[in-house]
Amino acid sequence: MGLIQWAEQRTTALNIWDIGILKIYCVLFGMIVGAYVASFVRDQVWWFVGAVLVLGGYLGFKWFNAEPGWKREPGDQGEIA
Repeated sequence: MGLIQWAEQRTTALNIWDIGILKIYCVLFGMIVGAYVASFVRDQVWWFVGAVLVLGGYLGFKWFNAEPGWKREPGDQGEIA
């Protein structure tokens, strides 16, 4: 069993409220870490902006080009049939 399969099995135990709590946790954790590395981020801001644009563009492209009605089947590795 690989890491991805293990993570997919564990995430089925989470409901919508648990995912919301996870998001809030990540935001708060990021705020705490960000308070300690603010000067580093300010010095390297354009690298972070570039990463945000590249990653956001990738996710946006993937989201807008997704086929409607696609469902994951057990054992599916992410291919769209």
